[in-house]
Amino acid sequence: MRYPLSKNKIFLAVSFLFFIGIIILLLLYNKDISHITINKHHTAFLDSFFKNITYLGSGWMILVLFIIFLFLSYRLALMLAVSNLLITIIVQFLKNIVFPGSFRPKAYFEGIYELYFIPGVQVHSMHSFPSGHSATAFSIFFFLSLLSDKPIWKLLTIILAILTAFSRVYLSQHFMEDILLGSAIGLLLSFLVFYFFEEKLPGKVEGSLLKPKR
Repeated sequence: MRYPLSKNKIFLAVSFLFFIGIIILLLLYNKDISHITINKHHTAFLDSFFKNITYLGSGWMILVLFIIFLFLSYRLALMLAVSNLLITIIVQFLKNIVFPGSFRPKAYFEGIYELYFIPGVQVHSMHSFPSGHSATAFSIFFFLSLLSDKPIWKLLTIILAILTAFSRVYLSQHFMEDILLGSAIGLLLSFLVFYFFEEKLPGKVEGSLLKPKR
């Protein structure tokens, strides 16, 4: 089964607007002001919502989705696995080799501003740039968006990707610039892997556990 790129324009278009929105925000207000402004606006509902939705960008979600995809499409399962392997390598290289001293909000504002932290959430201090959860979320929901041609499904998947990425800022695990690069990496690598399989390897890796290729 093939997945024409033309049927995923909604996801790509909204992603682009999301990236542009963050860039404009950072140009108008630096990462300090933008983060503090977001940190000031908390409610019990939002605390609970973002505390839970952030798990959609975890490594466990990749494993769960990979298993589900095996029953639906070997092709999608392999694309998901390859893209997230590349994402992990690049994100960890950037975090630990290129930007090893990047402070997360907790350490960055220590002694300068007292941030609000959600009770029960373990907040990290180092390796802020870029956001791995954001990269994973955009990869996961990019491939989930391919499962249906319905515009509402495309819109739902990109909204969930954006909310998952934003949860990292809301929880003070990352800055806006971290989720910008993380989301861009996740989308770009997933798109490149998708393009390679669809355009360079058409007809390969077909079937699924439910419908084995004959």
